[in-house]
Amino acid sequence: MKSEIKNKINKRFISIIVICWIIDFITKIWAVDALKGAEGISIIGEYLRFHYVLNTGGIFGIGQGNPMPFQILTGIAIVFLLTYYLRSEESGTLFEISIALVAGGAFGNFTDRFFREGVVDFIDMGIGSSRWPTYNPADAFISIGAVLLAIAFYQIEKELKQKEKNAAKVK
Repeated sequence: MKSEIKNKINKRFISIIVICWIIDFITKIWAVDALKGAEGISIIGEYLRFHYVLNTGGIFGIGQGNPMPFQILTGIAIVFLLTYYLRSEESGTLFEISIALVAGGAFGNFTDRFFREGVVDFIDMGIGSSRWPTYNPADAFISIGAVLLAIAFYQIEKELKQKEKNAAKVK
């Protein structure tokens, strides 16, 4: 068991988590310095703008003004995610990268909530008044990781079904 855990906690896994956290941390420092109290910056016309928002709630701004439950939930989610990863029989590069992206993003938002009592969001996308909720790099890492994790689970399930099919042929 210890060697399996050691194999899962490898340089690539740790590096992805740390790189995601650093990117998120540095961009949020920039956003606070450059965007807080400002009108915002147009990157690609109205389609992509940088605009400072302090989200004191959860995803999509749910529960504004009550950050503590979301801090606790984020901490629990990180512990659950890493425990699941370490104890699961699943493996593979895609599975590892997806878990690391989600963990890196979760650590980024956890850090923000701990030091700012909210999460700095600044990436604003949309057309006219039809806008996606403002987000940050941590949210992007979590979303990308979740999509990759769904793909990894699909591939794992497909491989298991193929193994069962092959085993049935042998009998």
